[in-house]
Amino acid sequence: MRSVIAIGLSALSACSAGDQTEPLRVPQAATGAFNAQGLPLLRNPLPDDEPTRAAGAQVYASYSCAACHGDGLEGGLGPALVNTTWIYGNDDTTLFFLIRDGSKALRAHGYRRLGHEPQQGEMPPFASLLREQQIWEFIVYMRAQARTAD
Repeated sequence: MRSVIAIGLSALSACSAGDQTEPLRVPQAATGAFNAQGLPLLRNPLPDDEPTRAAGAQVYASYSCAACHGDGLEGGLGPALVNTTWIYGNDDTTLFFLIRDGSKALRAHGYRRLGHEPQQGEMPPFASLLREQQIWEFIVYMRAQARTAD
C-alpha cells in the first residue's frame, strides 16, 4: 500500500511540475545577503571600462535588443533604458534577474512596478541565450549610455 501511495504522489508531483517554479540558480556575483524579495544580492563583478562597455554594446546588438528598446536605448516597443524611470528598480540584483529571468519571474518573487512607462509589455527571459558575464557586460553598457543621456 505504501508503495502505491508513493508512486501516486510521485506521479502527481511530476504532473504538476510545470506549475512550479524551478529552483533559483544563484549567480556567481552573489554577495551572500538577500534583498526584500528574497533574491540574492548581487554586485556586478565587471569594471566600468571601455572594453566592458564595448562587449555590452555587442550583446545589445547581437540579441536584437534594439527591436524593443531602440537603437540608442531610447525606447520603442519596450521602455527606454537611458531615462530616470526604472520600472522595477536599477540596482544590480534587479537588473540582472530582470534580464536573465524576465519580468514575470520578478513579479513572482514579489516585485511590484515602481515606475511607469507607456509600454506595458513583458521583458522576456534571456537565461537560455546569455551567459552571466554577458548580462553584466550589458548592464555596464546600459548604465554608461544612461550617464551620457543625462
